[in-house]
Amino acid sequence: MVKRFCSIVLVLLSVQVVRAQKSVWTFQECLDTAIQRNISVNQTRLSNEINKIDLKQSKANRIPGLSANANEGLSFGRSIDPTTNQYVQEDYNSTSFSVNGNINLFNGFQNNRTILQNKLNMDAGMSDIEKAKNDVILNITTAYLQVLLSYEILDASKSQAQSTLTQVDRTQKMVSAGKVPELNLYQIQSQLATDNLSVVNAQSNLDLARVTLMQLMEVPVVDSFDVVKPDLSEPSGALLQSNTDIYKKALAIMPEIASASIRTNSALLGIKIYEGARWPKLNLNAGVNSDYVSRASKGTFQNPEPYPFQEQVWDNLSQSIGLSLAIPIYSNRQIKSNIERAKINALTTQLNEQNTRNLLRKAIEQAYTDLRNSLKKYEATKDQYTAAEVSYKGIEKKYNVGMVTAIDFLVEKNNFAQAQSNVIQSKYNYIFKSKVLDFYQGNTIKL
Repeated sequence: MVKRFCSIVLVLLSVQVVRAQKSVWTFQECLDTAIQRNISVNQTRLSNEINKIDLKQSKANRIPGLSANANEGLSFGRSIDPTTNQYVQEDYNSTSFSVNGNINLFNGFQNNRTILQNKLNMDAGMSDIEKAKNDVILNITTAYLQVLLSYEILDASKSQAQSTLTQVDRTQKMVSAGKVPELNLYQIQSQLATDNLSVVNAQSNLDLARVTLMQLMEVPVVDSFDVVKPDLSEPSGALLQSNTDIYKKALAIMPEIASASIRTNSALLGIKIYEGARWPKLNLNAGVNSDYVSRASKGTFQNPEPYPFQEQVWDNLSQSIGLSLAIPIYSNRQIKSNIERAKINALTTQLNEQNTRNLLRKAIEQAYTDLRNSLKKYEATKDQYTAAEVSYKGIEKKYNVGMVTAIDFLVEKNNFAQAQSNVIQSKYNYIFKSKVLDFYQGNTIKL
């Protein structure tokens, strides 16, 4: 059975490794894998399993407790006969049995309130799991968009290098025809070397972005890893809601808010639990007992008869039932100290809840401001790109007929390349900021 289990585990692991080595991953596949394998998410799940166990235990505390006991003894020499209570000089063995049960009838409502508190703790744990998943979602979204950005930067760098290579060939012909000085060729070749270095740097950034994404997914880093490149729509310039509206919506859906609020209620309930220790405790106890002694006999003293084990146990059977009441009078200040600690804990959780709300508000305000600024930057870089493209194409035509120097041409070419890079980066920056605000409103992130 163990070998079979190990074989299944090895097969599943090999399937995952092959998948990581060969498949092209979609955003959703990256996200699902990261959530499944993320250590923090799984640790949070395990922590909440403890909360579930605590809840089951608190419910079980309302059920009567039952225990059975058996004792066997052997007496030597002079001892008291348990059947006559007289001293005897005889070896004998004795056996006793008992079954005892007890149930708490009242303890200041501590059991019921503990059940409610453990239920709240479990609900808070579920919210913590969702919070851990949300952190993974944002991290994967950032890493996936970084890979897409790196691809576009690489494509733009390759395009620039190819354009420069074309100019090297054209300039070579112009130098051979005596239309431009040979210095122009050297300057264009120098630019080609710079563009090729930009391609190498862009490829390195892409490789690093892919490694970051794979590590967040907790999959082995392999060179064959790739992602699906979705057709991202042109960013929209509409900001339909204010940051206040987004914050109000986020308060109702963000799991960290729910978790903080639940923990505050749990802490307040903890005060009542400790206050319950001031009440009397009432318990019901019941038991069944019997015993057997080897030297016991029945009949008369002059005519003793054997006393079989089963008969003796049955005849000695006794039952008991009773109530016990414990009234706390003085506990060396322990009850009062516990209540005071619970009150301080409740105040602390209330501050934590308020701090969680403040952090969420600040994060939304920051994201909203970033989105608004990134939109302005994107629109500005688009205008810059359009103007740089027109200027570059114009000076390229002049350079091709020898009307401008290579220096003038390269200045415009580099300005155009920089404008192209700026518009790509501002585009992805705006897309990410918009996804963050969608996320705070409870919308599913899709790419």
